[in-house]
Amino acid sequence: MREIEGAQFPLSLGKKVDPAHSALVVIDLQNDFCHRDGVFGRLGVSLETMPGMLRSVGNLVAEARRLDIMIVWVRATYDPVVRSPALEDTLSRPGLTADVCLERTWGAEWVDGFGPNPDAANEVCLTKHRFSAFWDTAIDLFLRSNRISTVLVTGVVTSGCVESTARDAFFRNYFVVMPSDTSASYSQERHEASLRKMAHSIGDVPTSEQVMSIWREFEPGPRNWHIQSKQASVKRDLAEVADPRHTAFVIVDMQNDFCHPDGGMAQRDADISANIRAIPAVRGLLDLARRTGILVIHVHGNYGPLSASSVWIGGDTEASVALEICQPGTWGAQSVAELAPTPDEPIVIKHRYSAFVDTRLETLLRSNGIETLVVTGTATTACVESTVRDAMMRDYEVVVPREAVAARGNMKHLHEASLEAMDLYFARVVGGEQLAAAWAAREAVAG
Repeated sequence: MREIEGAQFPLSLGKKVDPAHSALVVIDLQNDFCHRDGVFGRLGVSLETMPGMLRSVGNLVAEARRLDIMIVWVRATYDPVVRSPALEDTLSRPGLTADVCLERTWGAEWVDGFGPNPDAANEVCLTKHRFSAFWDTAIDLFLRSNRISTVLVTGVVTSGCVESTARDAFFRNYFVVMPSDTSASYSQERHEASLRKMAHSIGDVPTSEQVMSIWREFEPGPRNWHIQSKQASVKRDLAEVADPRHTAFVIVDMQNDFCHPDGGMAQRDADISANIRAIPAVRGLLDLARRTGILVIHVHGNYGPLSASSVWIGGDTEASVALEICQPGTWGAQSVAELAPTPDEPIVIKHRYSAFVDTRLETLLRSNGIETLVVTGTATTACVESTVRDAMMRDYEVVVPREAVAARGNMKHLHEASLEAMDLYFARVVGGEQLAAAWAAREAVAG
């Protein structure tokens, strides 16, 4: 679990909404949702709570602007090109017409008095096509790039897009604050039910005045989104980058089918000698990581008929290889004996090259405050490089010990090319002894 210095849970509202690490998220304050001449107004639904909600959001926005707090404006558009049958079915239930929030229409515009300030460096506008602001938008990128830990979620409608966004923020390990008077639904009953659910399971539901009374104690100052703050947090050397306090040691696909003479690849006459030679290098770093208290994560590929798509099978020269290697529950899918996980070391099961695709890896990393991944394993050209690229794109520092990664013998030239590409763009490719020295020095200091 990630530790917060001096924290006692539950955290106070004051700690959560500290302007340095908070962002205000404003959702769907558009004419079609909030104006009497918009789509919902024309349907005859009640908009009586909208004026009060808009005043409260406006006050919160003004205070956020005074304090240089990051503001994320999220708008919805539902043009035909993004409307699936499932979405069409849902939107049709309240009798919505096909012209709700179409791009470049008045209905999709911000309601008067709202919207991002184009000259403000701390305000960003995103467009979504589903209820949650986290679905197919860059909101998580902007939040994590600016080291935001708390989101204040406001807008319409409470039980729909606001609640969906709040839930997804919570699942991504953000603290969630949903001021009760800064969202609205077309039914007060649904609005209140949603707030009760949020308060019970997801986050804090204060009033906007409670939040602003905390913010009034602050003055504009350094914020995590300021470039000076980002420059100050840049890690300069290997010892700082791979500090055990925020590093995870990741072992990718060092499984019997890939690394043992009796495994599936060797039995198909693949040259796995490089994989076998990498085992001692991985083991040496693994032992040191364990002694240093570094989080160790084992990534296992699991393949078979249920997880294989036609595209996945078609990518292999023999469909049987894609279906038979590392099948769940088999000896071939287990770690080689030298690198077997201890009972307290998590195993991440993946079904594609990258350890980030449809797995729990990022939940483990975020929950433990991990900032750096040391990635080892096989194959350099596929699962290792795919994982490294995805890690860097998610703003993790990445270190690759060159002796602790490998590819099949006929791919040596591609192995070298992968190391070069990773070192150029995505990671620090270092000698294992350099990394060991950095950790040993840290271990000596800690001891």
